[in-house]
Amino acid sequence: MKLSKNSLIITFITILLFFGLLTSCEKKPSSQVKNDKIISAEFRDVKSTGHGKLEITGQGEDQIYVLTVWGSAYEMGAAYGTLLKNEIGTSVPELIKKMTENAGVGVEVLDGIYQQAKPYIPAYFLDEMRGIADSSGLSLQDVIRANLIGEASEWHCSLFGAWGKATAADGHLYQLRSLDYETGANIQKYPVVVVYVPDKGHPFANITWAGIVGCISGVSRERLAISEIGDDYNKEDDTYSGIPFMFLLRNVLQFDESLDAAIQRIKNAPRTTSLIYGIGDGEFGQLRGFQTSHTLCNVFSPDNLEPVTATHKRIDDIVYWGMSWDVPDYDGPLHDKLVEHYGNINAQVTINDIVTSVGTGNLQTVVYDLTDMKTWIANAKADDESGPLEAYNRQFVEFDMGQIFAKAKELAGKQQEASSAK
Repeated sequence: MKLSKNSLIITFITILLFFGLLTSCEKKPSSQVKNDKIISAEFRDVKSTGHGKLEITGQGEDQIYVLTVWGSAYEMGAAYGTLLKNEIGTSVPELIKKMTENAGVGVEVLDGIYQQAKPYIPAYFLDEMRGIADSSGLSLQDVIRANLIGEASEWHCSLFGAWGKATAADGHLYQLRSLDYETGANIQKYPVVVVYVPDKGHPFANITWAGIVGCISGVSRERLAISEIGDDYNKEDDTYSGIPFMFLLRNVLQFDESLDAAIQRIKNAPRTTSLIYGIGDGEFGQLRGFQTSHTLCNVFSPDNLEPVTATHKRIDDIVYWGMSWDVPDYDGPLHDKLVEHYGNINAQVTINDIVTSVGTGNLQTVVYDLTDMKTWIANAKADDESGPLEAYNRQFVEFDMGQIFAKAKELAGKQQEASSAK
């Protein structure tokens, strides 16, 4: 039986209500902001395999795995599954269990989504997931299920891109990706930055969690970065018969070399549900926003930004949305903070004031500087950790993505040379 998009989304709204996502969107006072929230990434080796290397960075309970993989899709997946076998083996079944059984629905919901989306999923995604399954000991079906949970649920998030006059102090392009999602499934237990050097495409980094191959946050060597927000403004036309959005956004990072190319990809894709994107281009120096669904794709700059309301006013050289399309309780504070810091917006201001004051980014908060190619990442508190729950109130690790991509390319090249010499 073919499951409709609306019937499936109802089940996952039930799940999110169970975990308290919708209540997490209520305004809460932010806790004391500290000025020592940012640390520089210092990498420590963990282990290696033929097509991958695992490192770790961060301090205390806010450590992040950095996994570099190279080769074919299957080879990268096999390295992924081998080097994070224990973490994937724990997190993927737990994620599926908590997002389905505890809310009284079965995994057939995810299987129904997969049957509709399967004709639109490029083979290399399935090859990579098969590699993860084969090397981690999980079933391919479970790996696929975990990677489609995002497609069935709403990611209530915020984003902005700021450049030019808005960042006049240094003139950089800054981009925010705040992920507001339920934290009860413990998705955040094993955060990982997967740095890909694929046979096809160019190097990119997926800012994710163990076992997830699609992208909701990430940056490429071509200086493109992604942000995403969920919504339901066109739910009557929504469908799962298309490419899952996390795979679409990863294709932007893996294959596109410019904002123009990303715009064409998103416009021409067989899209699924109502979603808002932000795509920043460090070479071009600007970000464009997208209001998308199965049937529409509107592209926004600061000059034509929508909606125009009392709390969501246009600002020169800024594209922004707070917690979905037209949410005054978040649009207003985000607008006000962007105006307050206008001319001096940067990563430090965003981390130390904007996201904490607005209260956005509870599961994951990422800030990109696409001019200097730096990224700051924070994740929510996991079940067995201490301190603040929200990512935006926790430690941010600063990554020099230019150095990371150069190191990954060199590492992949050396391994390929060694393999050829055998």
